[in-house]
This record gives sequence, C-alpha cells and structure tokens, in this order.
Amino acid sequence: MTDSALLAAFEQHEHSSKDFHFNVGPADTGGEPTPWDSAVFAEQLRKDLEAVLSLTFDVSRGIVDPTGGCTYWFESGERSVSLQVSDPEEGDPFPFGKVPALLIIRSRSEEVATWELAAGLYRDLCSLGRYLVLAETKHGDLVTGNFDVGDGW
Repeated sequence: MTDSALLAAFEQHEHSSKDFHFNVGPADTGGEPTPWDSAVFAEQLRKDLEAVLSLTFDVSRGIVDPTGGCTYWFESGERSVSLQVSDPEEGDPFPFGKVPALLIIRSRSEEVATWELAAGLYRDLCSLGRYLVLAETKHGDLVTGNFDVGDGW
C-alpha cells in the first residue's frame, strides 16, 4: 500500500474514531506460525513501540496479570498509548487469534490528528517485518491489515 493510500485509509475515519485500535501478533516465520510466548512477545513489542514512537512506557504502571499478560501505558500532552498483551482466547475467531495484543493510540495534539499518528504507527510497525497488524476504528470498522483477513469483515 502506498503512503498516500495508507493515509487515505486512516483519514476517512477522522470524524468517526477518536482513537484507533491495532491488533498485533507475531509474523509467521518460514510459512509457519511463530511459537507464542506472551511475556517475550510483550517485551519485544514494547521495545519496538518505544523506538518507533520515541517514548518510554510507564513501566511502574505495567501490570503482569495472572494469565501472564502485560499492560503498559504512556500518556503525555501530545498522545496516549496503551498496550495490552495476553494469551489468545481459545476459540477466538479468525483473525483475532493470530493478533492477540491490543494497542490503542490517540493524539492529544492540536498539530497532529489521531489518524495521522495511527497511519504512521501502522506503517512503522509493518516495516519491521516482525508483526501481523490489523488496524480498526474504535467501533470495529476495518481500516487495513498487513495480512489477509478474508471477506467476512
């Protein structure tokens, strides 16, 4: 997807979604699903997000839940970002079983719209080549994904 098409995909939701939800999972390696370990995945995704977004999550607020999942937050006058990684639920419908992490981003800036921030994050996460990424509005409307989610969306 070209940069202009990517921006258009997010911009069309400018008025209907004040934040964007990203479902993220490990990219397949060699055509096979990557073995799942929520703690390892959470740590790698957290580090990549910190580098891509030039921020540091508030690890003192990071929570490890009894299932081994993790939650991280970042809030500033410019943006808010939350990341929740837990094990996929048994019976999760496709494609959500492949992308169990939930990442939510919102701009608080007057200069940068949320859709612009979200489009840049999507582009940067996909460019790493380590993740399957599904972007949707807070209402569950599909924006885009870097893998085939089928026609039944």
